Amino acid sequence: MARFFDLCIWFICFLIVLFAIEESIARISDLFLVKEIPEVFPKNSIHLHYLNSWYLIFVHSVLGILFLLAGSYQLIPYFRNLYPNIHRFVGKIFLLAAILLAVTSILLAILNPFGNYIETAVTLVFGIYIIIGSFIAYRLAKEKKIIKHSYWVRRVFFIALSIASIRLFIGFNILIFNSTVKEAMGISFLEGFLLHFLLIELWIYLNRRQNRLSQVH
Repeated sequence: MARFFDLCIWFICFLIVLFAIEESIARISDLFLVKEIPEVFPKNSIHLHYLNSWYLIFVHSVLGILFLLAGSYQLIPYFRNLYPNIHRFVGKIFLLAAILLAVTSILLAILNPFGNYIETAVTLVFGIYIIIGSFIAYRLAKEKKIIKHSYWVRRVFFIALSIASIRLFIGFNILIFNSTVKEAMGISFLEGFLLHFLLIELWIYLNRRQNRLSQVH
């Protein structure tokens, strides 16, 4: 069971990373387009909303790509075992990117939210969780508690990936409840973050149980 769930999580991560990188690149492209030719976007579009925090969203998007690439590298066992020094260096970049990504998310949620108060509240809760989780992961690595460190790295990475899944929930909520993007944003944030939180905690639980059983036998 644990092995099957493990493969499912990795497959989901692979798909989400590809989607998230494409989304980040598209957002950066849209940022430059909306700055130069804002009239091509419909009124009340989220793209026009970008203009209010253009530089912050640009930094956030670039950090997102760095986070995705560094996180993906960190979770490949072959590179982690073959190049431990590079793993440690990239790991520091990953955790720093995670913290800065969470900080910029929180700033955007407070200073320039597109959705309602639910979006802001959810972003605050999970943004703070990612910041704290990144510091815990770093401390555990310094203390050579590698297994616990790896669990927290996975928590940070997989929960942050929920920003891509949120796009799917937005589409679902618009289709089912006939709401606008603005109206669907808050509940979609809550659904996306909770789903990823529950999935990664289930994965960690099954992994720990499998490790205990293997030690007994």
